[in-house]
Amino acid sequence: MPFKKLREKARAFASWMKHNGKITHLTVSQVSYPESLAGKRVIVTGGSDGIGLAIARKMLASGASVVITGRDLEKLNRRKEELNSDKLFIEQWDVTDIAAIPDKLKEAKALLGGCDIFVNNAAFVAHYQRDEAYFDQMLTTNLKAVHYICLALIDDWKSVPEERPKKIINISSLNAYQGAAHPYYYAKRAMLSLTEGLARKYAGDNILVNGVAPGITASSINARDVRENAYHKAPIQRVILPEEIAEIVHFLATDAANGIVGQTIVCDGGVTLR
Repeated sequence: MPFKKLREKARAFASWMKHNGKITHLTVSQVSYPESLAGKRVIVTGGSDGIGLAIARKMLASGASVVITGRDLEKLNRRKEELNSDKLFIEQWDVTDIAAIPDKLKEAKALLGGCDIFVNNAAFVAHYQRDEAYFDQMLTTNLKAVHYICLALIDDWKSVPEERPKKIINISSLNAYQGAAHPYYYAKRAMLSLTEGLARKYAGDNILVNGVAPGITASSINARDVRENAYHKAPIQRVILPEEIAEIVHFLATDAANGIVGQTIVCDGGVTLR
């Protein structure tokens, strides 16, 4: 047997063993509406990988102009080359630098000529540590930065009111619905309150705030390769794809979802069902 084939079989067997002999293969499709976001200007934080990158791809395919941000400029440049779209722009932005948010937001908007839709996707997840620096990084990245980005956006949008709604979409997590002694869980649960509170306060200004809470998703952060095995112990017996989250974000971004306000849509394969 050729070495390549042998290696593939070994990897498949290792995956089978890792998941207690259970294997799931995916059958998932996407909906195509090429002009559903035509003329829209979208900023996606943490857009160089995983869910953020899938969202950027979906927005571009739907006619929007998009800025993706991240801390790693080299990775951003690679994504720019890979996606090969004259509607895609990149910006190096560490959202934990709270003082820099107004300037970074201004720079991102200048690339697009404005902003209609903002997706707060940047996140920090790491193995639990008890030290204060870890706690601060968790809450700053996953909550504090989102809070101040939203306020800066809203102040700017309110200064020049428009008839068509502006939208903020916050990427939360299924962990927001699971109690645990972990600051990531605290931050994501607080994001639900942030989303509801901002939505209630600013819907009258034609600023619509919603969220999406993904379950275990096949992205690099979870080290899952669904080509080998998509199994996960969710009721649907598989992980979620980044593209599935992007579909929901796209829907919330369109005018078809203008009646949805302050909601966080859970896409976790049924894990949080009670």
